Amino acid sequence: MGSVLTPHFLPGFSASVDYYNIKVDNAIQFLSPQAIVNQCYDLPDINNFFCNSFSRAGASGGHDGQPFGIRDNSLTATPLNFAKLKARGLDMEFDYRKNLGSLGRLDTQLNWTHALELTFFTDLTNPTFGDRQLSELGNPVDAFNWRSSLQHGRFTLGYTMRYIGKMTTSSFEDFFSFEGRPPQDPDINDKVFYPARFYHDLRLGIDVGPKYNFYMGVDNVTDTKPPYGLSGIGGGSAIYDDIGRFYYAGVKAKF
Repeated sequence: MGSVLTPHFLPGFSASVDYYNIKVDNAIQFLSPQAIVNQCYDLPDINNFFCNSFSRAGASGGHDGQPFGIRDNSLTATPLNFAKLKARGLDMEFDYRKNLGSLGRLDTQLNWTHALELTFFTDLTNPTFGDRQLSELGNPVDAFNWRSSLQHGRFTLGYTMRYIGKMTTSSFEDFFSFEGRPPQDPDINDKVFYPARFYHDLRLGIDVGPKYNFYMGVDNVTDTKPPYGLSGIGGGSAIYDDIGRFYYAGVKAKF
């Protein structure tokens, strides 16, 4: 369900809002090893399918010598048939285009996602038991990309802002009540949330004749790193930029 707005009093502006409400029964899902471990301990009883998908070592240590850690090569990840998945939210897009006289042509666009629900019902023995994924690492409530460009003659200057909202440092249910259940482990971490992150990108393009365009730019200008030492490559942390400040240049040719 969605709507589009193009007001006459603001030429060049348009806005669209789409509401999605998705429910998938008997969903087949492939979970990452970290997600399998999380599901094992998120369910009300550790005698569940997910806990049976790996084995733990004793006090002498498992992976990396961690006491009671997961034994190397013991975890099995296979496609799973969930009871159901539920997702609700809003996808919004705002566009504005205007000629600014001698300054040039301005194009700007904002894409914003606001999630309202993301819940997995993964307990095969209790299909009404929900595990909230929203706000957990990799699933922020809010995220947006704002892209703008100003074209002046042969030159085009571009700017992009990327935003990722705050997310919990452990499962949502560890810190907060959900479905009437009390928090599972509110003292698990000193900090409840990974902070929100902003990224800023700049790009300059120069048209050289009708067939060639030279461009150069800098992504993640402020060299923003993933918070709290996250790797940015797994366990949900791949949502963050793991490269840091990045310079590039190139040429486009039309034949």
